Amino acid sequence: MIEEETGLRNGNRGLPPGPWAEAAGPRPRTTERHIAVHKRLVLGFAVSILALLAVTMIAVLLSVRFEECGAAADGPPRAGGNGSLSGAARQPPGAGQPPGRPEEEEEARGGEAAVAAEEEQEEWQRRRELPPWARPRLPRYLRPLHYNLMLSVFMENFTFSGEVNVQLEVRNASRYIVLHAHRMHIEAVRVAEDKLAGGVRVARSFLYPQTQVFVVVLNRSLEVQRSYNLKIIYNALIENELLGFFRSSYVLHGERRFLGVTQFSPTHARKAFPCFDEPIYKATFKISIRHQATYLSLSNMPVETSVFEEDGWVTDHFSQTPLMSTYYLAWAVCNFTYRETVTKSGVVVRLYARPDAIRRGSGDYALNITRRLIEFYEDYFKVPYSLPKLDLLAVPKHPYAAMENWGLSVFVEQRILLDPSISSISYLLDVTMVIVHELCHQWFGDLVTPVWWEDVWLKEGFAHYFEFVGTDYLYPGWNMEKQRFLTDVLHEVMLLDGLASSHPVSQEVQQATDIDRVFDWIAYKKVRLIKPICLYTGVSVATR
Repeated sequence: MIEEETGLRNGNRGLPPGPWAEAAGPRPRTTERHIAVHKRLVLGFAVSILALLAVTMIAVLLSVRFEECGAAADGPPRAGGNGSLSGAARQPPGAGQPPGRPEEEEEARGGEAAVAAEEEQEEWQRRRELPPWARPRLPRYLRPLHYNLMLSVFMENFTFSGEVNVQLEVRNASRYIVLHAHRMHIEAVRVAEDKLAGGVRVARSFLYPQTQVFVVVLNRSLEVQRSYNLKIIYNALIENELLGFFRSSYVLHGERRFLGVTQFSPTHARKAFPCFDEPIYKATFKISIRHQATYLSLSNMPVETSVFEEDGWVTDHFSQTPLMSTYYLAWAVCNFTYRETVTKSGVVVRLYARPDAIRRGSGDYALNITRRLIEFYEDYFKVPYSLPKLDLLAVPKHPYAAMENWGLSVFVEQRILLDPSISSISYLLDVTMVIVHELCHQWFGDLVTPVWWEDVWLKEGFAHYFEFVGTDYLYPGWNMEKQRFLTDVLHEVMLLDGLASSHPVSQEVQQATDIDRVFDWIAYKKVRLIKPICLYTGVSVATR
């Protein structure tokens, strides 16, 4: 005990004397000289901070003085690019904003808007200076009233020839007739005044592939508010690319058989006949198809008369269509068989497919729900179905699941043929929703049509929404509209709409190459906003 106390008094923390006690002893205290050095460092740091603050304040004051001098020299505030006063002139005095910066940003934004408006004006002026055949859209001085189209289809070598007579109404005088035509050979062109024997002399004609148009140059201008007839004789290939008038095939009893069918949406009718291939140009159509008697032909309207020839050919003349756009015109040449049913209102519904599929009853399910859905839509919309018949055509190959051609809807086989006794519920649901979607297009899209592709949501949005309404009518126990619509559509599209890559449902489309990008999930699925927009604002569509 005594040794420990002595060690503590000596500052050795209770250790006995020796080398360990010396090593554990306290360090010497900081000297006065070190303290003085530390004080000088702290003082220097504080002085430098104060100097930096002073320099910053001086710079701010100088910038404010400079801007005031500039404003005084420039005079009163000027209008911005959009015709309103700049941001500095609009703000009341004492707005409490930091001096200089907000006004500069507002002025910069106004300048950028002015530059953008000027560039847009220059682009518009440049397009006006282009010849009518070089512009991305057709000129508006002509309007088609009626097409009389006669086709001869040669399935043995996959070619066809055609003669189209277009009745034109002249809105503004011009020497040029510009309409769409692509991938075809023009044999002859003739222009005549309606109901008169005399023709208008054609100076020259040419195809312009850059904009996929055919140009007829006349010796004199067409007169305003007069009607003319444009006659074009041409020939082309039945393509193998699933667009325009294309061919498909299947095997039956070891033999390969071919068929020809059309896919015109959105801009492929021009590959099958010269036409005004934009949705706004609605007209009536009278179609005649000459083919070998071993085939049958289909189109939007029922066959009016058939003329049989001695050499084994037949010409089917179809009834005239109502006013319609070119993209849902359709025809087919095949050797299918069919089954049919009739709705309460007298609409004849037929399903055409390969003979073996019809024999197995693979199309019976689609045929039965189509009849029920037409009756449902007629009651729901309070608008009757517009045509006397609806054909459902199941083809082996197609670029899409289906296409809503008016009176002749085309489906790929996997989206319309099934055997309910062995098909899964999920497959049956997929088939059902595709049929519901395409039948809705007979009203939204065919009867009423967007005037241009920027408003494709007007038909696709409603058709996608009614996939759930129509399926809910067929299968009430599945709760499609109240449950699956929320999880599969509404939640998903809101996630997409929250991304930086989202866009308005109505997108600007300048030319044909921009059309495909508007067919996306925003246009198809953003329907919870579409419904109140149409109800409360009254969106206009092309019906005439």
